[in-house]
Amino acid sequence: MYTDQTGAATVRIAMPVNMQSSLIFHYNLKLYDGDGDMFDSVSLKRFVMQSVVDNVVSFRVHAPAAAEFLLDIFANSVTPREYLTGEPMKFKSVCKFKIVCSELHTVMVPLPDCASGEWGPVKATRLFGLVPITHPDALIFAGKDLEIQFRMSKPLTDFMSTLHKNGADEKKLSKCVTHRIIDEDIVSFVINFPEEGQYGFDVYTREISAPSLGGASEHRPHSPNIRAPPSSGRNNKCLLTHCCKYLINSSKRN
Repeated sequence: MYTDQTGAATVRIAMPVNMQSSLIFHYNLKLYDGDGDMFDSVSLKRFVMQSVVDNVVSFRVHAPAAAEFLLDIFANSVTPREYLTGEPMKFKSVCKFKIVCSELHTVMVPLPDCASGEWGPVKATRLFGLVPITHPDALIFAGKDLEIQFRMSKPLTDFMSTLHKNGADEKKLSKCVTHRIIDEDIVSFVINFPEEGQYGFDVYTREISAPSLGGASEHRPHSPNIRAPPSSGRNNKCLLTHCCKYLINSSKRN
């Protein structure tokens, strides 16, 4: 597959309708002529945007340099309960694509350093029953302020979020986000962007009234996006787990 002059190429895979609620995809991008998966000390994964619309999963590659790359796509059928246990999940390689960027006329920057996996709220709905009210798409164009709302179709607790921007201090960015629960079933996140630019926004949560799982699970490729809860000794709660992420372009013009 050949990129355009901006270094972009998109792979789209249709999922069987009867499996789209359980299939989870991941990917790896590396140089074709070796095992290198870094570019200027940045993971090549951050030059791929994975998203899901209806029953189609898309992998949008933005090559950072004129070179040949290997895009390896993995998948597994996972239930919400299996995802939330923190046990390692073995993903199978389902297809590979050689991505050829012959020339590059645009300087590409990596995506913000968010949790791995797909962008957008589809995963939140599929695994947590968290339905987007305000922003159903992975990409958001915003001004200086933004409010994102979800409706909970089942009890969730301990929401946590992280804001990322290339070159920015994440501790300072953490002060730019607040959240609150409205009418018991709506969670609202308010972001006040300190400056214009591209941001990544991660959301974490966990279910209530689930069997206690004990200790913490590492954040690793085969058990992705699961973090230790602030207090893992409490009963009846799952591990704090990555729920979804958004790519946000903040500009005064929006």
